[in-house]
Amino acid sequence: MKRALVLNGGGSRGAYEIGAWQALAELGVRFDGVYGTSIGALNATLVAQGDLDRAVKLWSNITVGKIMAVEDEDDFAIESMIHRKRDVVPFLMENAKHLRMDISPLEALVRENLDEGRVRASGMRLGVMTTKAPQLSGAPVWLSQMKPGSLGDWVIASASCFPIFPARHIDGQRYIDGGYYDNLPIDMALSDGMDEVVAVELHPYHSHPEYARMPWLKTIKPPRGLGGFLDFNPDLLRRSRLLGYYDAMKKWGRLEGFLYTFRRAGDLAAAGSARRYMRRLTAFDGEIIRRGVMRAGQPVNAPLMAALERECEGRTLSWKDVWLRGLELCAEAMGFRVDAVYDADALLKRCRAFCQAQEFSEKFDDAGLQAVQKKGDRMLFAFLYQRLASGEGFPPEALKRLSEAPGVVAGAMLLGSVE
Repeated sequence: MKRALVLNGGGSRGAYEIGAWQALAELGVRFDGVYGTSIGALNATLVAQGDLDRAVKLWSNITVGKIMAVEDEDDFAIESMIHRKRDVVPFLMENAKHLRMDISPLEALVRENLDEGRVRASGMRLGVMTTKAPQLSGAPVWLSQMKPGSLGDWVIASASCFPIFPARHIDGQRYIDGGYYDNLPIDMALSDGMDEVVAVELHPYHSHPEYARMPWLKTIKPPRGLGGFLDFNPDLLRRSRLLGYYDAMKKWGRLEGFLYTFRRAGDLAAAGSARRYMRRLTAFDGEIIRRGVMRAGQPVNAPLMAALERECEGRTLSWKDVWLRGLELCAEAMGFRVDAVYDADALLKRCRAFCQAQEFSEKFDDAGLQAVQKKGDRMLFAFLYQRLASGEGFPPEALKRLSEAPGVVAGAMLLGSVE
């Protein structure tokens, strides 16, 4: 059996792939081939090179100035300029002829970090996806087809995000970013004889939904977006790398969770809490449906269950999954960071201590709920928990207001269901 690693294109989000690779290396997962598009092509080459330390160092120090020539990195914010179109054209006109950025820093970065001799000596299959211009036809190229000394040119061609970056000329042909044809070259790996594929996505959705449920494919992907395409904020890159590591560990069962990350906990204890929790959720949603409560002019259909299932991609949930999602709704209501690993009991203890420490003068009616909502999700979470802890339920007249914050309500119910 031959296993492939396939890496997505996505600019600065590529830090996530390095975190996933760190986890896979720690887990002892080995690959016979690696294939990538755009930034995934650069990372794929580092994988073939077998130089994880160099990859981590590169992504720990990369800036927009190491990708393209800009006068002031602090003022460079092309992502936000896209939403202010009047600023885009003057900026590009000022920085590059014919609206092309100067990517000489990227070329220097590639030359500095890629060791073609080491890649060729590794014996690993390497594939890079590019796109021919102006035909816009896919042009997959394998290391075995590249002329000696040309690997760096093909990596840059794959990452030439036209029209911001210039096209790359190789042997008389113009090439641009491979993402214009296939941003996650799974087909390239399959055509190369690979039997199993581990794909690392840089978006919450599947680039190839037709393969999403195939038994030969494992997909590591973030549950939510990783930030802007050219956002090289060091804190964001560190966060992306951590999330890649955690999500890979979840895929192999070493950690667990959907949006958040938890150390593994016992299934039996979780199942008991999950059953009590589910009874509260279904009772609330059942009352919402029975009373025909409306929100924003539309019928509300089981709002708490919808909040619970939001990060689960429609999969059938186990009792453990229900419990984990409840924990995540607690963490989300409290504003906890997603780039951390939590112990479930410690998280619940923190939540309960915060909730018990709050003092409220508001009554549990529509006006009181509205007043507490204005204080933010944390305070509403504590207010609802205190009500549940007192043994009182939610009065019918509060249902409409509560249905407008289903995640906070469902989180409070989980905290109130754990013994």
